[in-house]
Amino acid sequence: MSLDQALIGALVILVLTLLIPFAYIYAWPRGVTRRALFLVVTLTLALIVAAALVFWFLDAVVGVGIAGQSGGLAGDIAVIKARIRTRFVTASFVGVLVEYLICHATQHSLKR
Repeated sequence: MSLDQALIGALVILVLTLLIPFAYIYAWPRGVTRRALFLVVTLTLALIVAAALVFWFLDAVVGVGIAGQSGGLAGDIAVIKARIRTRFVTASFVGVLVEYLICHATQHSLKR
């Protein structure tokens, strides 16, 4: 996994997190009341959640050189790639789950 793939992974995390409120509006069986307010609240919180997850995800590549690897880093590169893959899967899952819970709580609070 290269630096380009890490940046694409960060964009995928952002898109997945921002997609959940729209999917929630159209897929929720009973519908969402006050759609505009629902979108404002959930998309704002989605940006905050996505930013935190992207910073955590990209923290794995901090300090990794981009010019090329030195002689003794062959094992370290494999560890970094595995860490990036693991963080991508974890961040994607947590982003979707947290945003779903935010959507559910927002819908419940807007019903009152």
